[in-house]
Amino acid sequence: MKFSPLLTITKICAKTYLPVLVLAGGLVMAAPAPNAFSQERILVAKLNGEDIYLDEVLRLVEKLPEEVRQQPLEAYFDRLVDDIVDSRLAATAGNDAGLTNDERVIEQMSIAAQRVLAEAWINSELRKSITDEAVQQAYDIFVADEQSRHEVRARHILVKDKAEAEAVISELQGGADFAELAKKRSTGPSGPNGGDLGYFPRGAMVPAFESAAFALEAGSFTQTPVQTQFGWHIILVEEKRIAEAPTIEELAPQLRQNLISQNLGRLLDSLRSNARIERRPFADIRLEAQASAAN
Repeated sequence: MKFSPLLTITKICAKTYLPVLVLAGGLVMAAPAPNAFSQERILVAKLNGEDIYLDEVLRLVEKLPEEVRQQPLEAYFDRLVDDIVDSRLAATAGNDAGLTNDERVIEQMSIAAQRVLAEAWINSELRKSITDEAVQQAYDIFVADEQSRHEVRARHILVKDKAEAEAVISELQGGADFAELAKKRSTGPSGPNGGDLGYFPRGAMVPAFESAAFALEAGSFTQTPVQTQFGWHIILVEEKRIAEAPTIEELAPQLRQNLISQNLGRLLDSLRSNARIERRPFADIRLEAQASAAN
């Protein structure tokens, strides 16, 4: 597996470096992590006598794809250190070649430095609001909202057309057993199991099916066929329940991520409310770019 450079360290003057993060698609936010500088820094390597610390490697880990981060750190740790080494060596070579005097390079360095500063500030602000108390409060709200944990246990019979669905309903109204009829008539994958779908919450089924199922009383079936993109359904709701809430330990990662999204939105909105932002229409920008390319 190859990693593209994630971090370039550009030498500005002797023994001074400016971190430049390449963030594909704009500012990428991760869950706020503890400040690495609040603890003793752990040395992982030396490059021409200069130190490379663990916190620098861990900052690279935050930028890796999720599927990579799920692997054990030791599986790719050495490659991240190699990336830092390569970046520092290339940056030093660029400095020696005089690229730090190139106006375009200076501009790119400035933009990258702004991104680093922006991410650091945002993470710092989020850390203030994403506390254990905030997570507990979010959990309490979730537990109190029983509506979001409603589930139904249902069966269904899926047929190809409305006329056949109406015929099935007539048989059910005449006393036919739902499960046996599902085994005989349903074209859905649950048919051999008597149409049993088990328990499911809101959001698990297509909207029309969900609306019909949750509107039924336990022990009743739909008196008119329900159409979805899969065909025509007759739905029987056998039971209703409120699912047991996950523990706060199980839900904490999701709650923290939700709080990050909410607080990040408010934080950026507050910044924008005090800023004067002037945008040019995209059509004008495209025309200007095309004219520039033609010349």
